[in-house]
Amino acid sequence: MMRLADESAVIRDAIPAEYADVVVMLTELGGVSVLMGLLALLFWWGDRRRSALVISYAIAGLAFLLALKSLLELPRPPEDAMLVALPGEREGYGFPSGHAFAATVVYGGLLSVSDRAREPWAVVGVGALIVAISLSRVVLGVHYLGDVIVGAILGVVFIAAMNRLTRGVPAAGFTVALVLAVPAVYVTGASEDTLLAVGGAVGGLLTAGRIDQLPDLRSRLEGVVLAVVGGGVVAGLQVVESLVGTTPVLVALYAVLVAWIVVAPIIVSRLGTDLVGATPLGS
Repeated sequence: MMRLADESAVIRDAIPAEYADVVVMLTELGGVSVLMGLLALLFWWGDRRRSALVISYAIAGLAFLLALKSLLELPRPPEDAMLVALPGEREGYGFPSGHAFAATVVYGGLLSVSDRAREPWAVVGVGALIVAISLSRVVLGVHYLGDVIVGAILGVVFIAAMNRLTRGVPAAGFTVALVLAVPAVYVTGASEDTLLAVGGAVGGLLTAGRIDQLPDLRSRLEGVVLAVVGGGVVAGLQVVESLVGTTPVLVALYAVLVAWIVVAPIIVSRLGTDLVGATPLGS
């Protein structure tokens, strides 16, 4: 299989180590934490149905790609190819690139379900972001050029398949995610990320019916409160995750995390209503 090792070396050699911080910042834009945080904010502040749909794409894509990588078992580039030492980046398999795939599915998915899908500048902008994230993986030396090219192509195909399967219905997306996640747990040996996919799919399915009934934001302040409260709970759940080691608890925790993203607007809205009701007149 052509992974374009020689071409990858040319790209790595073109970027000096002094720019490592910039490259790492770029690569983080394709990481699970940043992508899920972005999707949560877009869900809270924007079109919730479309955002939920792309959340389901992201969870389904995670399961699909982890299973594929485990089946292929192709290694990452040698350690001496790394631009800088990055904890955790040596783990897992190298083909295809998860960051290139995830960036394509999330950023490309958001574009595909938006009203700007046919605007040339929007397509160019999203494409440039995906290319930058993908090439950052090559520059860091954790993937070959062929890994990121295939990852991005698979991402485009995956978006097209999910658009066709879901027909814009988030519950359908979470159903597909669960169908993909369950066998992925077996294929990967119950890796933590595939447990995330199972739990996330379950949490999405349990709450997808509430999406169209969620209250609208009443003010910018409520939007800020929602981001702070919602993000705080998500951060807390991630701390709990680091302390948990049993499979059933992890699945439940990830289900709660995705469910919380959906129900957080209800809780914050009710909290705001209670506070307003408790405020004395004339205060």
